[in-house]
Amino acid sequence: MNPSTPGPILRPLWPGEMPALVAMQSASFAALATAYPPALAPAYDAMLREPTYAAEVAESDVWVAEGEGTILGSAGWLGQGDGLGRIRKVFVHPSAARQGLATHLVRAAEERARAAGCTRFILRAYLNAVPFYERLGYVADRPGERALPGGLSMPVLFMRKG
Repeated sequence: MNPSTPGPILRPLWPGEMPALVAMQSASFAALATAYPPALAPAYDAMLREPTYAAEVAESDVWVAEGEGTILGSAGWLGQGDGLGRIRKVFVHPSAARQGLATHLVRAAEERARAAGCTRFILRAYLNAVPFYERLGYVADRPGERALPGGLSMPVLFMRKG
């Protein structure tokens, strides 16, 4: 991101943007998910391209950060009932990483969820992102696994806040 240009705008994901969203998320995982072996990146990319993933995105309130016509990040939430919201689909393009964008996206998703009545949050953190979520007030709940195509999986940590 160029410091002389205005920062990214946050807006809802628009219909037809799934290919651009998947490309950004795939690039993010490949470059930033350093807690996992690089050999998982193709399986992760394949998971992003499955129809079930598009359905997960569609059922969530996913917003993106757009800068200069490009999707630079995403974060969303999904109500779980009883005041519980699940933060999900948090990714930042490698070119926009470590500039506060993920924090902005997560906080904005939490605000939208709060406006809908959520007072507590859960999420599935990839291991490299655990310190990031801890800085945002999340605490470890339990370990888990994220299934990937080809019979592969990756360890994750379920976290909670509130």
